[in-house]
Amino acid sequence: MQFSSTAIVSHPPTIVLDTMIERMEAIVPFLPNIDSITTSSKTRLPDGRLRIVRRWQGSLNQVPLLLRPFASPEWLAWIDTALWTPAQYKVDWTHSPALESLEAFYDCSGTNFFEPHPDEPDKMTRMRITGALEVYPQRLPGVPQLLGQRLAPQIESFLIGLVTPNLTALAHGLQRYLDTQPHAATNHRTRGRR
Repeated sequence: MQFSSTAIVSHPPTIVLDTMIERMEAIVPFLPNIDSITTSSKTRLPDGRLRIVRRWQGSLNQVPLLLRPFASPEWLAWIDTALWTPAQYKVDWTHSPALESLEAFYDCSGTNFFEPHPDEPDKMTRMRITGALEVYPQRLPGVPQLLGQRLAPQIESFLIGLVTPNLTALAHGLQRYLDTQPHAATNHRTRGRR
């Protein structure tokens, strides 16, 4: 299943990008379906790109009722392996289940952009998420194959909303977080005068 979405954050792309790369954990209180984000590693590559591996923990209260009997906190955790290219305002990412027994359950990857908004490039960021998700319900441990196939559309929708957090929620969370940061507000006003 292919997916894409676009949203706007009223802060400069350099600040948004820096927040996503350096302070992603700080946004968690502003994300309704995420309990935690933990950075496992960050590697600066010679060509200016950064490889960052983070563990995301989704919230159990976001699981649809039909799936709750099968869900556990471990099922709702995933590893985000991201290759950031700051000069292009983009990140290529791959998500994989944190639980080894779920490794074959789905494939999810894509490219996100945190680029200058065409109308106000120094003041606003246009966020674009693009990706693809393929779910293999017959590989879900503990779920009968027939039931897994019947639940596949709901599982795909749920994973798209959880594993690749709703762009509107992420944009809203970034907006709220950055609005609380005095340095971001100062930089935003200063850049707006140029």
